[in-house]
Amino acid sequence: MLLKTMIYLLLIIIILSNPDATFRYAYEGLYQWAAKMVPTLFPFMMISSIMVYSGADLELGHMLTRILRKIYKYSSYGLYAIFMGFFCGFPMGAKVVSDLLEKNKLSKPEANTLLAFCNNIGPAYFMGIIIPILHECGYHNTMLFVFGMYGIPAVYGMLLGYFPFFKNSPMKNEHSDNINPCPDAPTLSLASTLKKSCIDNTQALIVLGGYITFTNAFRIFLDFMPLSGNHRNILSSFLEIIGGVQAIYTTTLLPSQKIFWIMTALCFGGVSCIMQTSSFLEKSGLSIGHYLKHKVIITMISAAYYFLITKPAF
Repeated sequence: MLLKTMIYLLLIIIILSNPDATFRYAYEGLYQWAAKMVPTLFPFMMISSIMVYSGADLELGHMLTRILRKIYKYSSYGLYAIFMGFFCGFPMGAKVVSDLLEKNKLSKPEANTLLAFCNNIGPAYFMGIIIPILHECGYHNTMLFVFGMYGIPAVYGMLLGYFPFFKNSPMKNEHSDNINPCPDAPTLSLASTLKKSCIDNTQALIVLGGYITFTNAFRIFLDFMPLSGNHRNILSSFLEIIGGVQAIYTTTLLPSQKIFWIMTALCFGGVSCIMQTSSFLEKSGLSIGHYLKHKVIITMISAAYYFLITKPAF
């Protein structure tokens, strides 16, 4: 207990030793949340919640089943979670899986398996921010990088469904469509559904904003480390990814090195993303350790892939 107290006091001292820089980092995190995350993420969160409350998630899952069931051995609700996770982006994958599990639309083993690969950076951010950076760094064949960002997790998820030696494989839960989705829950009117979705998602976004601001503020600790500016910017991307990408881009690294570190950091998502994911998993009882284990595995596979296609000179 004394050790924890001393560590907390040390953190306070470090923050107070350079309040201007701490304020600047925290402000950057708050700005990223308000200017980028809220307008981008909130509409997707609302639509997803309305679909889950109305039952449209199962209908979409049935549509996806006709296309993907031979590839992905998951339930219709599981296919819906995969769709939302890949096309709406982080942290929608974690939120959708958590919501479906809470409403008993997924079994816990299947939810854990889905969480392992369908919580990634959104394609809107990738196309709007990352692809222009790739072009400016001389990489015009962006499909290789699109595959690394989304193809590798997609193949990983397919393998999780097919091979029983993966823990919590949904192969044992192929009939989870038969799970009764909260049979005693009253049907909500459209007005009630909109109100509940708005309240729930606004609260979730406020929590996400707190994590982003908090994590960015702790970039101050990197300033006390005997590191070069380039190394400090690289490490900052593993704390908070949105500001970290820009930090790497402004370094004096070679273009191949910039792209390697940007793509690797994007695959990992950063400490901020892990904390945000944990906020959605807490209610449903899903394991953040299980999520983190698979995230590290996918990041290592992706880093090796990006090393081959960028050939950075270290």
